[in-house]
Amino acid sequence: CVDRDNDIGEKAGLETPIIGREALLSAATKLALADSEESDINAIFEAVRIYERLNASEEDAEVEVVLIAGDKIVGVESDRRIGQRLDEVLSKFEAKSAILVSDGAEDEWIIPIIQSRVRIDSVRRVVVKQSEPLENTFYVFKRLLEDPKFSHTFLPPIGLIMFLLAVSLPVSY
Repeated sequence: CVDRDNDIGEKAGLETPIIGREALLSAATKLALADSEESDINAIFEAVRIYERLNASEEDAEVEVVLIAGDKIVGVESDRRIGQRLDEVLSKFEAKSAILVSDGAEDEWIIPIIQSRVRIDSVRRVVVKQSEPLENTFYVFKRLLEDPKFSHTFLPPIGLIMFLLAVSLPVSY
């Protein structure tokens, strides 16, 4: 389970990597008590659910559940921290593959970092059903705004149109 923006650290005061079923359940509980609307809670519980299902179905397989977090400033530093935490985990466990569990599209940007160290068999994005379209739209819009070509070409005319509309509205006192 990956928390790219380190909500588990910022809100619940926990350091990662967090390893093991009981430790993840405790971490999810602490995060829920700190911020009950946090979407990472759902991702942690999904990771535990997948862990339990794999443990029950694959008798000879050694399965472990791990939570890794990045940094509140998402980007290069956050991704480097995730790589370092993953290296710590892989030094303790000889993993042949991984199942990535995340709470949204932004966390999945670290797939190449994980793939550079271990094979990813599956990616499970856990988003509260009511907010998935909204969250995905937010990230698409955010990426468009970060693109200088888009923001310099399309935003000034939109801003001008909105300004002219506001100026043209009748004023009532």
